[in-house]
Amino acid sequence: MKKPKPPKALDVMTDLVLAYRPKPKSKPAKKRKRRATKVGKENEA
Repeated sequence: MKKPKPPKALDVMTDLVLAYRPKPKSKPAKKRKRRATKVGKENEA
């Protein structure tokens, strides 16, 4: 038996929900986030 394919709108909504990452709220958390992005950029170059 073949599985029914979900509607495209549902796929788009699911992708949005799964991609959500809360923003850091505390000062140390923001600092860690900035440092992580900076280190990531240095490694790419």
